[in-house]
Amino acid sequence: MQTHSQRPTADLPELTPGVTLVDVDDELGVTPVQALLLDRVLSRDAPAFWVDGANRANTTRLRELAPADRVLDRIEVARGFTAHQHTALLDRLAGRLAACESPSVVVATGLDSMYRATDVDSELAEQLFVRAIASVARIARVHDTPVVVTRHRDDEFSTPLRRAATTHLQCEKTPFGPRFEDATGDTETLVYHTDDGWFQTTLAYWQEVLEHRARLYDGATVNRAAAAPSIQ
Repeated sequence: MQTHSQRPTADLPELTPGVTLVDVDDELGVTPVQALLLDRVLSRDAPAFWVDGANRANTTRLRELAPADRVLDRIEVARGFTAHQHTALLDRLAGRLAACESPSVVVATGLDSMYRATDVDSELAEQLFVRAIASVARIARVHDTPVVVTRHRDDEFSTPLRRAATTHLQCEKTPFGPRFEDATGDTETLVYHTDDGWFQTTLAYWQEVLEHRARLYDGATVNRAAAAPSIQ
């Protein structure tokens, strides 16, 4: 895809306290959500937490995206591999946050994924899913912080999550690059420049956006290493 030599506009959505549901085009994967996470961490001193329920928490990609290694020191990642484990992780996170400072952001990817598993009774799965939604909503309310969630599928099962969200963003692929749009159609957030060229929607594109944001926030030095250690 053709690329433009000018830096992309660093106009990522401004996350506000509350639950923000982000639906992302499959072609873009989890990278836009990782960009939102890193952007929030760059602009705040408080820690961030990522609870994954869809095997999307790729810390290697997160390391590649981060404009400075020190940014990663404030991010903790946990993965749930069953419905019960995922619910327990969210419960423990809520309890842990009650005894420490408010986080800069909490991310919960694939919030509905584990509760669709065939090894869980459908009635129990629905109860656990509602409990998980209540946990993230409580974290957002008590700590007055943004909680970014994604879902595996937009259907009747995930409707309670959409209803619990105070903001609903969609990130779609366009010929010029990814675009965040408020699902209500009221506002759009463009993260590409359209004067006379296209921008690629690859990892390099998001790296460019976050490096620009880092300079705006605090002049963070780009410091990527080839290896990508796990984030605890």
